[in-house]
Order: sequence, then structure tokens, then C-alpha cells
Amino acid sequence: METLWQALPAGRFTGNHSQISHRQVEFVVQLIDDSGVADQNDAWQLSDRKKAGPGGRPRLVSTRTALALLLLLSTEHSSLFVGEMAIIAGERLSNTSLRHLGLWGQRRDARTWFWPLWHALHRALDAIDPKPGHRRKFPTPEEIELTLRRREETGASAKQARLNWVCNQLVEATLQLVPAEFRQNWKGDLCIDATVVPAFGKRGAPWGKKFHAVEHDAGWYTRDSRHNTPTDPRKVKKAVFGWDVTIAVQTNHDPNTLPGFPLLVAGIAMTIPGKALIEAAKDIIVGVADRGHPIGRLTGDRGYAASAHPDDYQLPARRLGYKIYTDYREDQLGAKDGYAGAIQVEGALYCPSMPNRLITATIDERAGRIDKKAWRLLIVERRQYMLRPKSKPDAKGSIAMMCPARGPGATASCPLVNGGCGPSDDARTPIFDPPEENKRDKICTNASSVTVPIEAGAKLAQHIQYGSDEWSTMYNHDRNTIEGVDGFLKDGAHEGIHIAERRRMRGSTAQFLMIAMLVVTGNLRKLQSFRDEMTASSSLSRDKRDAAQLAARKKRRESNTRIAPWDNFSAKNKEEDRLAARKDPPAKK
Repeated sequence: METLWQALPAGRFTGNHSQISHRQVEFVVQLIDDSGVADQNDAWQLSDRKKAGPGGRPRLVSTRTALALLLLLSTEHSSLFVGEMAIIAGERLSNTSLRHLGLWGQRRDARTWFWPLWHALHRALDAIDPKPGHRRKFPTPEEIELTLRRREETGASAKQARLNWVCNQLVEATLQLVPAEFRQNWKGDLCIDATVVPAFGKRGAPWGKKFHAVEHDAGWYTRDSRHNTPTDPRKVKKAVFGWDVTIAVQTNHDPNTLPGFPLLVAGIAMTIPGKALIEAAKDIIVGVADRGHPIGRLTGDRGYAASAHPDDYQLPARRLGYKIYTDYREDQLGAKDGYAGAIQVEGALYCPSMPNRLITATIDERAGRIDKKAWRLLIVERRQYMLRPKSKPDAKGSIAMMCPARGPGATASCPLVNGGCGPSDDARTPIFDPPEENKRDKICTNASSVTVPIEAGAKLAQHIQYGSDEWSTMYNHDRNTIEGVDGFLKDGAHEGIHIAERRRMRGSTAQFLMIAMLVVTGNLRKLQSFRDEMTASSSLSRDKRDAAQLAARKKRRESNTRIAPWDNFSAKNKEEDRLAARKDPPAKK
């Protein structure tokens, strides 16, 4: 042991244990100050105090300092441990940095800094924690019930709002770092999605009804081979015990160009998997709008507009001014709704006399009765029957819509319009079977237009014709953007938001705060990359690079052979499901 003791270098190895530059400390502290979360948290702590007395001993560590040290760990991609924060305070800061953080004059080493930092961080968490409770053992159902009752008495809903505000203010501070000349290039377009992050703990959640998980505010995320939630546990291909982290990512307004701004995360929320997903998405977009950002396109997969009740997602988003882009489930295809005689087919309103082969085009394509190329042609033909807006939406979101055979720019000719005696036009599609007189509604009888309220067909309505080239370009671009950011944040060499071992503090509130810190670091990394690209080369070389990137993107988009050559994983999973079904025992009669 003596030989080993003498062989090891004094102190710790260099790397993440080397001294942190004062410039980095100043930047991180300024970011915390700009967000306003430390001052607001201190105000909440003061208002929550039940005693109005002078209190006890002076605090050795402020909320500002604790949050700054946590963010310093995140920016260098270290594990977010209180012990690591103590090492920074005790060994890794210069005297100038110690003064800047309010730690100067206290002769403490890493070991004796642990508890002052632990208390400072947990004071800050207590002020924003909607889900307090002990997490030292597997609780019984009775203990869980008692904990939930106590939470109702401590104002859980108010603290949930505090928690969401703190985490999103930290993210907002990074958005404000973008210079105004580049920030104005973002038109308010967002794509929203959720990704699962596991809770820390090797055992996860115990099976059975006698005990619950230590992290009893988390839940199980399960998926089968088709990425659907299975009803049969034997078909589970992926199971994670943790939380859903919902993020809203900035997207480029024109997918045919490169963005003139860094694509940052603009909002964040965290929920139990499979619960409150729509509410979290609505809170994010409302928060982004409240912070004064522009309103543009809002894209989400089938887990959002296709699964939400209109009052919970579509209508709030559209009233804010967002234009919804979405995909549909199989049971939402074809004619599902309508208004004033017009039929709604996959989000758009069409003439009631549109041929059935056009109404069922997407149904036939997904069933394999027609190929992709034929489906695209039918979607183009559909447009001739689509109602056109006469004006912009009013203050309530209602919009005047015209029959496709009326007004300038008409795309169809109908015998009900001008008696069918108008001049012939090969560009107009003839309508041969208009509704009978006793079955005609306003869309066929009004001479100019019909005012469609925002609530009409709100469940499936979207801004652009589903299946069109424009829709496909926008939707796929936005979805690819957020999938790229999701992979960026899960990079284990950097933020690694899915690595539970690097964030071991118990409780969903502590986990959400640490996830927010990691997202902030991801945004900072994107900002650094954007700055370096804009400053390290001339405008001519940037133009050449941009042209090469656009050409490569166009080539990928037009490629029909994008499945990895070594295997077809989709076909493999389907075959596994078929084999599993054969092995299932027959159902008992």
C-alpha cells in the first residue's frame, strides 16, 4: 500500500478535474443571472417559509452558486453529482472565480463543501417540487397513498408551474444568446416530440403489488417491434422505466434552403410515459408564445394531433396562430367529417361530388392496392376539388371558404354555378354529379363563400393538403430535424440525456432540472458550432459548402434504396411477430 500511495500523483488526475477558467465561470453565472431563475427561486423560498423569524445561521452557498456549479458540470459533460460540485468548489476554481461565486473566505476542501452544496441545491428543489416524498426504500401502496394526499395539501399544481417555468427559462436564456440578425431568420416553426429517459436504479420498478418503485413518480415505457404500445406483455421489444421528455425544436421555414440560425430546443417538459403527453405539448407551445417568439408551423407525429382531443391541442395551437402539420392513423383516413355540405378528407375540405377513388386514395395506398406513385397522382387530382380560402382567418380563427367552381382561380366547373353555361376551360375539372336539390347545403347554394368556424373538423384539420409534395417536404423535414436533435442530445460522449448513471439525484423534480441543464448544454454546443461555421470561413466558402449540403440532401430525398443493405429490420420484426403468434397457446373457450 505504501508503494501504491507513493506511485499515485498528488491530487486528482487532470481532465475534468483540472482548473476551470474564470471566463467559463463568468459565462455560466451570467447565463443563470439572465434566466432570472435564481432570484425567483429565492423569492419562492422566502414566501414559502412558515416562520417569519430571522432564521438560523447564514447560508454558506446561495441558490445562484449551486445552479451555476451544476451547469458547469453539465457544460464539461461530467456526471451531475453533488460530490462533483463539491470538488469544483474545493479544488477547481481560482480565487477570482471563488469571489465571483461568493465562496471566497471559506476555507473548505471538497469533502466539507458537500453538505453546504447539498442543502443549497435541495432548498432550491423544495421550492419548485410538486412531487415531494422520501425515496430511500421501496414504498408500500399505503405509503404512496399517504404521500399523494400530502402533496395535495402543499400546492402541487402551483409548484408544477414553478418547475416548468424554471426549466424553460434556462432554455430561453440560450435562445437569447443568438444575435438578433440571425434570430430574426427563425419564423416561429416548431417540431414537437417526446423521448424516453430512464430513471436511475438497477432494479427499476419491482414486480408485484406489495411494493412500488423508489422512483414511484416514473412509469414504464413499452413498445413492440412496430413501435406501438403492446397489450400483450409477451410482445414487448423495448421496456424502459423512466419519464417522457418532450422537446420543441426550432425548424427551418424553407426546407429547400439551409437555416440562417442554429436549430435550438425552444421548450421542454417531462411527464410519466403515456400520460399527459398532449398537455405537456400544449404547455410548451403556449410558453414559447408567451415569451414573445414568432408563431409559425407546428409539426408533430401521430402521437399529437392525431391522438389529441381538439380542445386540448389543435384549437389552442391554432388560436395562437400555429399552422398544424400532422400524419394520420389508418382509422382517420378517407371522409371523416365535413361542414356546410363539404366533406373533410384527411384534414382538408372538398367538394361533396369528389369521386370515391380520390376519397379512398390513401386507404388504398396503405392497403397496398395502389403504389406510391399512383397515390401521389391521385392527391394532385384531389386538389381540383378542394375548397379555397377567400380571405385570411378572422380574430376567432373562422375563415371564408369558396366552392372549387366559384370565383377567380376556380379549379372545377359545376352545372350548379352559373347554370353550367360558362366558358369551357380544359384546366377545370368537370363535376358531373352534383348533389340533388333536396340534399344541397350552403357550399352548393351560397353564391360567394361559406364561413367555416375554427371548431369545424378541428380534430383532423391541418394547414396544407395531406399527401401533397409540399406537405411531404415540410413534414419529413421537420421530423428529420427533431430526430436529429434527439440523437444529438443522447450522444453519450456529450449530454447523454438517456444515461441515468450520470444523474443520480432522486425525484422527478431533480431529474427534470438536470435534464434541463443538459438541454441547455446541447443548445450551447449548437451555438458554438454555428458561431465557428460563421466566423471560421469566408462567405464564398460558406456558399460552396451550403450548395454541397443542399445537393447531398436532395440526393438523399430522391433515393429509393435507403434501407441498410445488411438487413431489412422491419421485415425481420414482422417475421418475429408471426413466429411468436404461432407459439401463443389457443384462447380458452
